[in-house]
Amino acid sequence: MYAIQYNELGQSDVLNYVSVDKPSPKQGEVLIQLKAASLNHLDLHFRRGLPGMKSPLPHIPGSDGAGIVIENGSNSAKFNKGDRVLINPGMPCGHCQRCQNQQENLCHQYHLFGRENNGTYAQYACVPEQNLLPIPQNTDFHSAAAFALTYLTAWSMLMGKAKLKPKQKVLVMGAGSGVSCAAIQIAKHHECTVYTTASTEEKRQKAKDLLHVDACIDYTQVAIDKEIRSLTNKQGVDVIIDHVGGEQWVPLLKSARNGGKIISCGATAGFDPKTDLRHIFYRQVQVLGSTMGTWQEMQDVYQLFLDGHLKPIIDSVFPLKEAAKAQDKMENRQSFGKIVLAIPQ
Repeated sequence: MYAIQYNELGQSDVLNYVSVDKPSPKQGEVLIQLKAASLNHLDLHFRRGLPGMKSPLPHIPGSDGAGIVIENGSNSAKFNKGDRVLINPGMPCGHCQRCQNQQENLCHQYHLFGRENNGTYAQYACVPEQNLLPIPQNTDFHSAAAFALTYLTAWSMLMGKAKLKPKQKVLVMGAGSGVSCAAIQIAKHHECTVYTTASTEEKRQKAKDLLHVDACIDYTQVAIDKEIRSLTNKQGVDVIIDHVGGEQWVPLLKSARNGGKIISCGATAGFDPKTDLRHIFYRQVQVLGSTMGTWQEMQDVYQLFLDGHLKPIIDSVFPLKEAAKAQDKMENRQSFGKIVLAIPQ
């Protein structure tokens, strides 16, 4: 089979389009013929290497994907050959106390599909049966491949951590990212007033046209906190969804209302920002971390996807062999929504 593989850590030029052996499903696994895979910022982090974490080499990246069941391993009977499926990339141990309490994303062994094992930048992948969800005939593979990681992350942030209520005011940082697009759609589904940020006029216009945000702030020209105070009659927002960090962290603290919540799932602009504890304890702002979500949260957001209430924004589609170009586009922040790889058959 053909796949994207890297033999060393580094920039996108380490990604090679190569022929490798097709995998065979082990006990509890299903062999999937992938039709599409989507990119996530985690792909860049894994490709460069993470401090303190050993990186498997050689390696096929990719956590998100969708395709057709080809073969079942032993003790795998949930799906039949020809079934259309998408991958839920969260992989807990399934046995610890956290997993038994339906807090799978707090499992100490929790990891992502495509991190320790080979991923979805390939024609075929072996996936644990429990990590597959069926998709109907009227759901295209590109949308299915672009759904799981970002929508589960956004749903857990808004519904699991923030306990979002209808008609609240929400600020979502970085309109163009996959998680942000998902969070905006979820918040608008709950009839919330949604503000977001973007650095270019093109992205600000897309945020309004495609996601129907109530305002999009050019953070390169105005202070986020001052603009939010102006938009909210000096009250601030109820919930802030952040994956940016960096120098915008203190303005975010100032943008939350008294008793508001900031949910963080990443730090693409820096993981050690300056902070101001006074805005946390005096105004009782809650700062919560979030990674992926539980099985139940996936079922909840997946149902909204199936019902047509949530649909990934697809920025562009690249052939698998051009995965390096696709990653460069994402890394250079030139995309709005998800970038998808079309898998050759």
